[in-house]
Amino acid sequence: MKQQVVIDNRPGANSIIGTEVVARSAPDGYTYLITTGSHTTNAALNPKLPYDTLKDFVSLTQIGESAGMVLGVHPSVPAKNVKELVALAKAKPGQLTFGSAGNGNTLHLAGELFKAATGTSITHVPYKGAAPALTDLLGGHIDMMFASPLSMAPPINRGRLRGLAQMGEKRSFVLPDLPTLDQLGIHGAQIGGWYGLYAPAKSPKENTDRVLAEVLKALKEPDIREKISNLGAEPTGLTPDEFMRFLVADIDKYRKLAQRINLKFD
Repeated sequence: MKQQVVIDNRPGANSIIGTEVVARSAPDGYTYLITTGSHTTNAALNPKLPYDTLKDFVSLTQIGESAGMVLGVHPSVPAKNVKELVALAKAKPGQLTFGSAGNGNTLHLAGELFKAATGTSITHVPYKGAAPALTDLLGGHIDMMFASPLSMAPPINRGRLRGLAQMGEKRSFVLPDLPTLDQLGIHGAQIGGWYGLYAPAKSPKENTDRVLAEVLKALKEPDIREKISNLGAEPTGLTPDEFMRFLVADIDKYRKLAQRINLKFD
Protein backbone atom coordinates (compact mmCIF):
# COMPACT_ATOMS: atom_id res chain seq x y z
CA MET A 1 0.00 0.00 0.00
CA LYS A 2 3.06 2.24 0.38
CA GLN A 3 1.63 3.86 3.49
CA GLN A 4 1.35 3.13 7.19
CA VAL A 5 -1.42 0.84 8.37
CA VAL A 6 -2.47 1.17 12.01
CA ILE A 7 -4.02 -1.87 13.68
CA ASP A 8 -6.46 -0.89 16.42
CA ASN A 9 -7.58 -3.91 18.47
CA ARG A 10 -10.98 -3.31 20.08
CA PRO A 11 -12.00 -6.43 22.03
CA GLY A 12 -15.21 -6.85 23.98
CA ALA A 13 -18.85 -7.94 23.72
CA ASN A 14 -18.05 -10.82 21.36
CA SER A 15 -16.47 -8.37 18.85
CA ILE A 16 -19.46 -6.00 18.83
CA ILE A 17 -17.47 -3.06 20.27
CA GLY A 18 -14.83 -3.04 17.56
CA THR A 19 -17.37 -3.71 14.83
CA GLU A 20 -19.50 -0.75 15.90
CA VAL A 21 -16.44 1.52 15.79
CA VAL A 22 -15.98 0.72 12.10
CA ALA A 23 -19.70 0.95 11.33
CA ARG A 24 -19.74 4.49 12.76
CA SER A 25 -16.45 5.58 11.16
CA ALA A 26 -16.34 8.08 8.33
CA PRO A 27 -16.74 6.20 5.02
CA ASP A 28 -13.58 7.66 3.55
CA GLY A 29 -11.99 4.42 2.40
CA TYR A 30 -9.29 4.47 5.07
CA THR A 31 -10.99 2.48 7.84
CA TYR A 32 -11.54 -1.28 7.60
CA LEU A 33 -12.69 -4.11 9.82
CA ILE A 34 -11.24 -7.58 10.16
CA THR A 35 -13.27 -9.81 12.43
CA THR A 36 -14.26 -13.43 12.97
CA GLY A 37 -17.34 -15.57 12.51
CA SER A 38 -18.86 -13.73 15.46
CA HIS A 39 -19.95 -11.20 12.81
CA THR A 40 -22.74 -13.53 11.67
CA THR A 41 -23.52 -15.26 14.97
CA ASN A 42 -24.06 -11.84 16.56
CA ALA A 43 -26.46 -10.95 13.76
CA ALA A 44 -28.37 -14.18 14.25
CA LEU A 45 -28.61 -14.07 18.03
CA ASN A 46 -28.67 -10.42 19.03
CA PRO A 47 -31.67 -8.35 17.84
CA LYS A 48 -30.30 -5.20 19.49
CA LEU A 49 -27.00 -4.81 17.65
CA PRO A 50 -25.96 -1.15 17.29
CA TYR A 51 -25.45 -1.68 13.54
CA ASP A 52 -26.90 -3.64 10.63
CA THR A 53 -24.52 -6.49 9.80
CA LEU A 54 -25.31 -6.55 6.08
CA LYS A 55 -26.30 -2.94 5.33
CA ASP A 56 -23.78 -0.92 7.38
CA PHE A 57 -20.72 -2.49 5.75
CA VAL A 58 -19.17 -3.19 2.38
CA SER A 59 -18.42 -6.89 2.73
CA LEU A 60 -15.20 -7.35 0.76
CA THR A 61 -13.84 -10.86 1.23
CA GLN A 62 -13.39 -13.82 3.46
CA ILE A 63 -9.66 -13.86 4.18
CA GLY A 64 -9.40 -17.38 5.53
CA GLU A 65 -11.11 -20.15 7.40
CA SER A 66 -9.91 -22.64 9.97
CA ALA A 67 -10.82 -26.27 10.21
CA GLY A 68 -13.90 -27.22 12.16
CA MET A 69 -14.07 -27.15 15.93
CA VAL A 70 -12.53 -30.14 17.69
CA LEU A 71 -14.49 -32.22 20.18
CA GLY A 72 -12.25 -33.10 23.10
CA VAL A 73 -13.23 -34.94 26.27
CA HIS A 74 -11.50 -35.40 29.61
CA PRO A 75 -9.83 -38.84 29.93
CA SER A 76 -12.17 -39.67 32.81
CA VAL A 77 -15.15 -39.71 30.44
CA PRO A 78 -15.83 -43.39 29.60
CA ALA A 79 -16.17 -42.85 25.87
CA LYS A 80 -13.42 -43.75 23.41
CA ASN A 81 -15.22 -42.43 20.34
CA VAL A 82 -18.22 -40.32 19.30
CA LYS A 83 -20.58 -43.30 19.10
CA GLU A 84 -19.82 -44.19 22.71
CA LEU A 85 -20.13 -40.55 23.77
CA VAL A 86 -23.56 -40.23 22.18
CA ALA A 87 -24.69 -43.45 23.85
CA LEU A 88 -23.38 -42.21 27.20
CA ALA A 89 -25.11 -38.84 26.82
CA LYS A 90 -28.42 -40.52 25.97
CA ALA A 91 -28.07 -42.86 28.94
CA LYS A 92 -27.40 -39.91 31.25
CA PRO A 93 -29.37 -36.97 29.82
CA GLY A 94 -28.18 -33.62 31.15
CA GLN A 95 -25.45 -35.13 33.30
CA LEU A 96 -22.52 -34.59 30.93
CA THR A 97 -21.23 -31.03 30.62
CA PHE A 98 -19.45 -28.96 27.97
CA GLY A 99 -17.72 -25.64 28.47
CA SER A 100 -17.55 -22.63 26.16
CA ALA A 101 -16.28 -19.06 26.00
CA GLY A 102 -19.75 -17.70 26.84
CA ASN A 103 -23.37 -17.71 25.72
CA GLY A 104 -23.71 -17.25 21.97
CA ASN A 105 -20.00 -17.75 21.30
CA THR A 106 -19.09 -20.07 18.43
CA LEU A 107 -17.76 -22.61 20.95
CA HIS A 108 -21.21 -22.62 22.55
CA LEU A 109 -22.93 -22.94 19.18
CA ALA A 110 -20.67 -25.85 18.25
CA GLY A 111 -21.93 -27.73 21.28
CA GLU A 112 -25.54 -26.90 20.48
CA LEU A 113 -25.09 -28.07 16.88
CA PHE A 114 -23.62 -31.34 18.15
CA LYS A 115 -26.53 -31.85 20.53
CA ALA A 116 -29.08 -31.12 17.81
CA ALA A 117 -27.39 -33.44 15.31
CA THR A 118 -27.10 -36.33 17.78
CA GLY A 119 -30.33 -35.87 19.73
CA THR A 120 -28.48 -35.63 23.03
CA SER A 121 -28.91 -33.52 26.16
CA ILE A 122 -25.58 -32.14 27.40
CA THR A 123 -25.42 -29.27 29.89
CA HIS A 124 -23.72 -26.07 28.74
CA VAL A 125 -21.35 -24.34 31.18
CA PRO A 126 -20.43 -20.81 29.96
CA TYR A 127 -17.12 -19.22 30.96
CA LYS A 128 -15.66 -15.74 30.52
CA GLY A 129 -13.39 -16.91 27.73
CA ALA A 130 -12.05 -20.06 26.14
CA ALA A 131 -8.93 -20.23 28.31
CA PRO A 132 -10.70 -20.69 31.67
CA ALA A 133 -13.04 -23.24 30.08
CA LEU A 134 -10.08 -25.24 28.78
CA THR A 135 -8.40 -25.02 32.19
CA ASP A 136 -11.46 -26.51 33.87
CA LEU A 137 -11.68 -29.21 31.22
CA LEU A 138 -8.06 -30.19 31.84
CA GLY A 139 -8.84 -30.29 35.55
CA GLY A 140 -11.79 -32.58 35.01
CA HIS A 141 -14.37 -30.06 36.24
CA ILE A 142 -16.30 -30.32 32.97
CA ASP A 143 -16.51 -33.30 30.65
CA MET A 144 -15.91 -31.91 27.17
CA MET A 145 -15.36 -28.88 25.01
CA PHE A 146 -15.65 -27.85 21.38
CA ALA A 147 -12.76 -25.56 20.44
CA SER A 148 -10.26 -24.71 17.69
CA PRO A 149 -7.74 -27.31 16.52
CA LEU A 150 -4.84 -25.10 17.60
CA SER A 151 -6.04 -24.83 21.19
CA MET A 152 -7.02 -28.49 21.47
CA ALA A 153 -4.03 -30.07 19.73
CA PRO A 154 -1.42 -29.61 22.50
CA PRO A 155 -3.41 -31.27 25.31
CA ILE A 156 -4.69 -33.98 22.97
CA ASN A 157 -1.18 -34.79 21.73
CA ARG A 158 0.08 -34.93 25.31
CA GLY A 159 -2.70 -37.27 26.35
CA ARG A 160 -4.34 -34.78 28.70
CA LEU A 161 -7.49 -34.81 26.58
CA ARG A 162 -9.04 -37.38 24.27
CA GLY A 163 -9.84 -36.02 20.82
CA LEU A 164 -12.92 -37.60 19.28
CA ALA A 165 -13.83 -35.68 16.12
CA GLN A 166 -13.72 -32.49 14.09
CA MET A 167 -16.68 -30.41 13.00
CA GLY A 168 -15.39 -29.18 9.64
CA GLU A 169 -15.84 -30.24 6.04
CA LYS A 170 -12.45 -31.92 6.09
CA ARG A 171 -9.82 -32.99 8.57
CA SER A 172 -7.42 -30.44 9.98
CA PHE A 173 -3.73 -30.80 9.25
CA VAL A 174 -3.18 -29.94 12.92
CA LEU A 175 -4.98 -33.14 14.05
CA PRO A 176 -5.13 -35.27 10.90
CA ASP A 177 -6.04 -38.49 12.72
CA LEU A 178 -9.36 -37.14 13.98
CA PRO A 179 -12.32 -37.95 11.68
CA THR A 180 -14.95 -35.38 10.83
CA LEU A 181 -18.48 -35.83 12.12
CA ASP A 182 -19.64 -36.24 8.52
CA GLN A 183 -17.25 -39.15 8.12
CA LEU A 184 -18.86 -40.68 11.21
CA GLY A 185 -22.34 -40.31 9.73
CA ILE A 186 -23.35 -37.30 11.83
CA HIS A 187 -24.49 -34.49 9.55
CA GLY A 188 -25.62 -30.90 10.02
CA ALA A 189 -23.05 -30.00 12.68
CA GLN A 190 -20.32 -28.30 10.71
CA ILE A 191 -18.80 -25.25 12.35
CA GLY A 192 -15.37 -23.71 12.08
CA GLY A 193 -13.67 -20.36 12.34
CA TRP A 194 -13.28 -17.75 9.61
CA TYR A 195 -12.11 -14.16 9.14
CA GLY A 196 -13.61 -11.43 6.98
CA LEU A 197 -12.68 -7.98 5.67
CA TYR A 198 -15.19 -5.11 5.62
CA ALA A 199 -15.41 -1.33 5.16
CA PRO A 200 -18.07 1.13 6.33
CA ALA A 201 -21.04 1.41 3.96
CA LYS A 202 -20.71 4.10 1.29
CA SER A 203 -16.92 3.97 1.34
CA PRO A 204 -15.43 5.11 -2.02
CA LYS A 205 -15.42 2.14 -4.35
CA GLU A 206 -12.04 3.06 -5.82
CA ASN A 207 -10.53 2.78 -2.33
CA THR A 208 -12.21 -0.48 -1.35
CA ASP A 209 -11.41 -2.02 -4.74
CA ARG A 210 -7.73 -1.14 -4.27
CA VAL A 211 -7.56 -2.62 -0.78
CA LEU A 212 -9.43 -5.74 -1.90
CA ALA A 213 -7.07 -6.22 -4.85
CA GLU A 214 -4.01 -5.92 -2.60
CA VAL A 215 -5.44 -8.37 -0.05
CA LEU A 216 -6.31 -10.95 -2.71
CA LYS A 217 -2.83 -10.54 -4.17
CA ALA A 218 -1.24 -11.05 -0.76
CA LEU A 219 -3.28 -14.20 -0.16
CA LYS A 220 -1.55 -15.78 -3.15
CA GLU A 221 1.97 -15.09 -1.84
CA PRO A 222 3.66 -18.24 -0.42
CA ASP A 223 5.03 -16.55 2.72
CA ILE A 224 1.64 -15.05 3.60
CA ARG A 225 -0.11 -18.35 2.99
CA GLU A 226 2.43 -20.09 5.21
CA LYS A 227 1.88 -17.59 8.05
CA ILE A 228 -1.89 -18.04 7.85
CA SER A 229 -1.50 -21.83 7.76
CA ASN A 230 0.70 -21.69 10.85
CA LEU A 231 -2.26 -20.10 12.64
CA GLY A 232 -4.39 -23.11 11.74
CA ALA A 233 -6.30 -21.42 8.92
CA GLU A 234 -6.53 -21.79 5.17
CA PRO A 235 -6.43 -18.69 2.94
CA THR A 236 -9.63 -18.31 0.92
CA GLY A 237 -10.13 -14.93 -0.76
CA LEU A 238 -13.81 -15.02 -1.78
CA THR A 239 -15.16 -12.47 -4.20
CA PRO A 240 -17.53 -9.86 -2.69
CA ASP A 241 -20.55 -11.62 -4.21
CA GLU A 242 -19.42 -15.01 -2.92
CA PHE A 243 -18.74 -13.51 0.49
CA MET A 244 -22.15 -11.87 0.72
CA ARG A 245 -23.88 -15.15 -0.15
CA PHE A 246 -21.81 -16.85 2.54
CA LEU A 247 -22.75 -14.21 5.14
CA VAL A 248 -26.47 -14.45 4.40
CA ALA A 249 -26.39 -18.25 4.59
CA ASP A 250 -24.37 -18.21 7.82
CA ILE A 251 -26.78 -15.81 9.53
CA ASP A 252 -29.73 -17.94 8.43
CA LYS A 253 -28.01 -21.09 9.71
CA TYR A 254 -27.48 -19.72 13.20
CA ARG A 255 -30.85 -17.96 13.34
CA LYS A 256 -32.55 -21.31 12.73
CA LEU A 257 -30.34 -22.94 15.35
CA ALA A 258 -31.17 -20.20 17.86
CA GLN A 259 -34.89 -20.68 17.25
CA ARG A 260 -34.56 -24.42 17.69
CA ILE A 261 -32.77 -24.16 21.03
CA ASN A 262 -34.46 -20.89 22.16
CA LEU A 263 -31.12 -19.08 22.41
CA LYS A 264 -31.25 -15.29 22.34
CA PHE A 265 -29.98 -12.11 23.97
CA ASP A 266 -32.31 -10.00 26.10
